[in-house]
Amino acid sequence: MAFVTITVFFLLFLSGLWAEEGVITQDNGKSNITVDVWAELKELRDMVITLKGELTNNNNKIEKLEEEKTGDAIYIKYMYVCVTDINTITVIKALDSRLSASESEVQELKRQLTVNDCEYSINAGTPKVAFSLGLTDNGNIGPFSTAVTLKFSKVFTNFGQAYNPHTGVFTAPVHGVYYFQFRLFCHSVHKYTGVIIYHNSNRVTMTVGYSYDNGYVDVVNGLVLELEKGDVVYLNLPVNYVVYDSVDNHSTFSGFLIFPL
Repeated sequence: MAFVTITVFFLLFLSGLWAEEGVITQDNGKSNITVDVWAELKELRDMVITLKGELTNNNNKIEKLEEEKTGDAIYIKYMYVCVTDINTITVIKALDSRLSASESEVQELKRQLTVNDCEYSINAGTPKVAFSLGLTDNGNIGPFSTAVTLKFSKVFTNFGQAYNPHTGVFTAPVHGVYYFQFRLFCHSVHKYTGVIIYHNSNRVTMTVGYSYDNGYVDVVNGLVLELEKGDVVYLNLPVNYVVYDSVDNHSTFSGFLIFPL
């Protein structure tokens, strides 16, 4: 469009120049143009070429700017996508952390509920069973011509009242696993001391000690038994055996429920 405008301008200029200068002359019936007109024409031609070159350069610059603009737009779009993806990843990581924390809290709550349920079961549905007793303040017991059940009459503790100090018998209030432990002392020269542990009518174990010239010996033992509700446990002093106790509580018997079944 700019080239066409320049061309029209050139033709109008040329027509005006000829009319103003009156440079057309007759020489033998032929027309001649003065040298000045051709010089102007050459100058105008050069101007047209220069303008055309500048126009081409400008078009190239415009195309380059358009390319740069397109490239910038693509880069900006890419950066937007990257930022969006980074934000998405950040959100996902945050949610994952919260999920892990929630799972940990759930596991802890389950553990606490399990512990609480066990404690509730033990406390609400199971009697508290534990005892610890001394034998006597009266010195020697025995020897006897027949076996006797030892009656630990000095009560230190007797939760659940499962041990009867008047009969010397422990009666299991629930089916469960129980622990029993005893210590017996002898204060006589050349005497046997010890007991036989009975579970109901079954002889479980016998523990024996012998006092030599110094006249002192003690025996200690303990065991775990599974008892049904109503089962009994007691300690029998065998024939001709001796056991000693005093206010110092040398001979003791203890036990407790480990867990119900």
